[in-house]
Amino acid sequence: MNQSDQHLEDIKVIKKIMEESSRFLSLSGLSGIVAGLLAIAGAVVANLIIAGTPAAEEWYSVPLTADPAGHRAVVLLFAVMGAVLVLSLAAAVIFSSRKARKSGHNAWTPVTRRMLASLLLPLVTGGLFILITLNRVPGNVTVASTLIFYGLAVVSAGKFTFGEIHWLGVLEVLTVLVCLLLPQWSVFIWAFGFGIIHIGYGLFMHLRYKG
Repeated sequence: MNQSDQHLEDIKVIKKIMEESSRFLSLSGLSGIVAGLLAIAGAVVANLIIAGTPAAEEWYSVPLTADPAGHRAVVLLFAVMGAVLVLSLAAAVIFSSRKARKSGHNAWTPVTRRMLASLLLPLVTGGLFILITLNRVPGNVTVASTLIFYGLAVVSAGKFTFGEIHWLGVLEVLTVLVCLLLPQWSVFIWAFGFGIIHIGYGLFMHLRYKG
């Protein structure tokens, strides 16, 4: 290896070290696939819950808490969404930790903490927004709110990990517009945003980054 080639190799090593110190590269595509499957299962359960409410046909055009008889359904819907979120985050932790061990990296770094802070701020804000406006906005706006705050959270966290994550967030935000334009299909659009898009993203990431 001549001196010029050695310099190029050194530059590549330095670039890799800098990238690993500024970005979280252990995010697993498998966690995206699992999250998508969980979201689809959650949407199926949510649709069954809504179908069993007295105002099933117009639930999307009135606040979810408008009908006193539907309060139990609202609690169940939030329980389903909470379960999907918790299980999806658990899958992300498990698969990303496994990928980090295989590659010899530390999954918990200052970059990881900054990424989580960027992710959680919009998520927590969105959760509070949904709770505060639950009895004031139509049901489809509540559903759309989960998509937009999640999308913004992913865009915010994207600068600390793979660039594809940014575009995942953008797709989620664009899905919100469709959800607002087609309110009667809100649950199915929610399933597409959190389910199909995540599965497609997860497969792409798994094939491209081998994990």
